[in-house]
Amino acid sequence: MSKITNPELESSVTCGFYNSLGDRKYDAIQMSEMFDGIINDGIFASIGTGFVVKADTGNIVNVGIGKAWFNHTWTKNDAILPVTCEESEVLLDRIDAIVIEVNTLNEVRDNFIKPIKGTPSSEPVNPTLSKSGNVYQYALCYIYRKAGSTEITQADITNVVGSEETPFITGLMQTISLSELLGQWEDELDQFVASETADFDADYQILKNNMEAAAAVLTEWTKSEQATFLDWFNSMKGQLSTDAAGNLQNQIDKANIESILVNGLPSGTKIFSDDGTTITTTDENGTVLEKVFTEEFTKCTSTLKDSNGSIIATLVKTFSTDGRTISSTLTII
Repeated sequence: MSKITNPELESSVTCGFYNSLGDRKYDAIQMSEMFDGIINDGIFASIGTGFVVKADTGNIVNVGIGKAWFNHTWTKNDAILPVTCEESEVLLDRIDAIVIEVNTLNEVRDNFIKPIKGTPSSEPVNPTLSKSGNVYQYALCYIYRKAGSTEITQADITNVVGSEETPFITGLMQTISLSELLGQWEDELDQFVASETADFDADYQILKNNMEAAAAVLTEWTKSEQATFLDWFNSMKGQLSTDAAGNLQNQIDKANIESILVNGLPSGTKIFSDDGTTITTTDENGTVLEKVFTEEFTKCTSTLKDSNGSIIATLVKTFSTDGRTISSTLTII
């Protein structure tokens, strides 16, 4: 190793590599430092299955093929690696982890793939991994250990490779976190849902306004028809002779029929068809008023029948498409 000390700045500069004439030695860290700024810590996404952890049998899980770069060292697993976790607790749940451990202690100087046992609790949390000194641990997955369980299922395993905690290395000088991608996708989905909801609300409001306008027109029309009848009836009071009584009765009967067709029978039992297009009302005298809606509820045909089933009169109402105009045709048999 070449080392130059500047007494004035009280700093040191290292460089390499040069042939040693017995005066220069380089260690593994200095060799790895060549890749600083080129390879960032993480899991190589293009190698194997990226250490994906899958359930096997009992308390055994299998770690997939993969390669990682952490703390100036590489870790490679070139075959399915079975890892045995401790048995679950009797009373409390816990969360275990499968990790890559980088141990730089002089007596160790090795990397491992190993299980880390969590703390049993009624509300278990992920175990705290070592991130200081000579031991650094990086999670591949977390495993929920239900109290009293005898085996690990795939549903118990949460793989975290590709997350912010253990990112993928996608290329030189680049890592990517799936957490960031998922955050972006979730935001785009939220925007889409908000946009579609706003469109639906706008369309619903227009439909609601049109229906309210149509109801208002119908109400005003009914009031107008009632007022017209009352005006006519009041104008006839006191002006009729005995001979005209029959004619008056006919006029009253006609007005009464028209009122029933418009406003319905004053009492009786109503029956609605399954599809909602027919309403049949029968009063205590056997008189029947049947209303049938057709043409997507823009046309209503009301038929009044006596107790023998004979048709007395019909009233056909047709609503305009904008709900603002109603045309009527009254036929008395």
